[in-house]
Amino acid sequence: MAASSPLVESLLETTRRLIGALQQEPSAELRLVLAKRIVRQLGDEAYPVFLKILLIVAESEDAAAKQTVADLLATAAQRMDLPSGQLSSWGSSSRDDETAASGSLNRRRLLGPLEYLTVWYCQQTQRPMLEEPLYADALRKLLALFDLNPQLRAFYAGKLAADAGNELEGTYTRDTRDILQRLARGWQTAGSTPEQIVQSALRGQASETPVPSGWIVHRL
Repeated sequence: MAASSPLVESLLETTRRLIGALQQEPSAELRLVLAKRIVRQLGDEAYPVFLKILLIVAESEDAAAKQTVADLLATAAQRMDLPSGQLSSWGSSSRDDETAASGSLNRRRLLGPLEYLTVWYCQQTQRPMLEEPLYADALRKLLALFDLNPQLRAFYAGKLAADAGNELEGTYTRDTRDILQRLARGWQTAGSTPEQIVQSALRGQASETPVPSGWIVHRL
């Protein structure tokens, strides 16, 4: 998709306005309210748009904007209130399919950015599964953004580790929990880089082929 397309321009303008509003608001509480309001207005099915906004910030050269977002999410993580989206709970394993067929499922749970991406990559949900190069690219960029706030890194890595050790009534398949566990372990390792964390989280080697900006736009 061309960088000058109306959809991309709209996303860029939305991102600029959101960052401007966040930077003008002195209250951490109200900054979080504003971010969550944006997510609610987008709706559950458009949560990937919020992820794209995060990626636009992560890919930018605006250091102040990046720090604003990392600090905002640190506040949210400390309160266990990360802006979240929903995906259907059950994954792609035959065991899950059998359980779903028995009529006990299709529950959904709210997932933070990294959990959402991981479920999207690992499990069958209401969305087509995310390809590994796209998942690895997004994960690497978001980790670099989140690392700008040490508290966010500590709280979020701890949350992922806790989630990976809990079956959460079927929210995560075994594959998803395994990746979340490796992701958390890598992120909790002092001095680890986003590239190293991604490589340790994935089953195999992540693709080194660059992924064009706007990777999520074609899926909206």
